[in-house]
Amino acid sequence: MIYIALTGLAKHVIKELLAAKVRTVEIRSPNNFFALLSVQPGDRIFLTESSAPDIVPGTSGLIASIRAMQTITHRTIQSSEDYYEEREAQAARVQLQLLAVGRVRRITNFEPGTPLMLDVDEVKYCDAR
Repeated sequence: MIYIALTGLAKHVIKELLAAKVRTVEIRSPNNFFALLSVQPGDRIFLTESSAPDIVPGTSGLIASIRAMQTITHRTIQSSEDYYEEREAQAARVQLQLLAVGRVRRITNFEPGTPLMLDVDEVKYCDAR
């Protein structure tokens, strides 16, 4: 099945999702943030520790369902007598529910400016190698 991918996730996030089955994460990476703009609650996505350029057929990860999602803005202000600086950054908070373990069959879309899309097979424990 074809999934939009979130890449480069921390190892502890993957482990916590495996253990708890439901986890809320905050996504700040531009690639992953823009990928999340293409999905809605109820959609399924593929999560992996590997960075996007390192994904090859056989890369493992998790298949999860999006339960809830919101976009947030972080504002940072620094000032002194001589200057005033304000910065904003957008992030997405997404609640994920674990569905299965998956393995990449092939990359279907890796074009700049579009979400990374992968053809992923669900791995059954009896199929693991």
